[in-house]
Amino acid sequence: MQILLTGGAGYIGSHVALQLIDSGHQVFIIDNLSTGNESLIPKQANFLKCNINNSEAIQSIIKQNNFDAVMHFAAFIKVEESINEPGKYFANNTENSKKFFDICKRNNLSNIIFSSTASIYGNNKKNFVSEGDKINSINPYAESKLKVEEYILKNKDKFNSIILRYFNVAG
Repeated sequence: MQILLTGGAGYIGSHVALQLIDSGHQVFIIDNLSTGNESLIPKQANFLKCNINNSEAIQSIIKQNNFDAVMHFAAFIKVEESINEPGKYFANNTENSKKFFDICKRNNLSNIIFSSTASIYGNNKKNFVSEGDKINSINPYAESKLKVEEYILKNKDKFNSIILRYFNVAG
């Protein structure tokens, strides 16, 4: 399979890219390197440094390849920064993601795996959290991710999607 992966220079994206390559998939990574590190990008992956809101570059990449799916990991992730600069998080995490998904859909790439966050549940005191639990985003980072989830679900007739809500992935 050919996978388009955003945020492949970050911790989660780079590890997913390595696993995909090890499993025999072709991976094309898009990352603007604003928070990622180019040294984390697997050598076997194709890489383009650009932002996910760059319509021309994204459209060109999609048209030149035959991607089976897109895995979207690109985002700002610092909770404290999101509290101090919420507009930055809503512009990047929410609006750029929606724009990116629209570009994908216009170019017949509708299989999406979206990296969200379990922080949309807030400070839940339960030992186990399930999808049906109450949503209680308590910071702009979580809210920015939740708004993308809502966009995907609102457009479920346009996308085949999987939304991942994980807690800390390491440590």
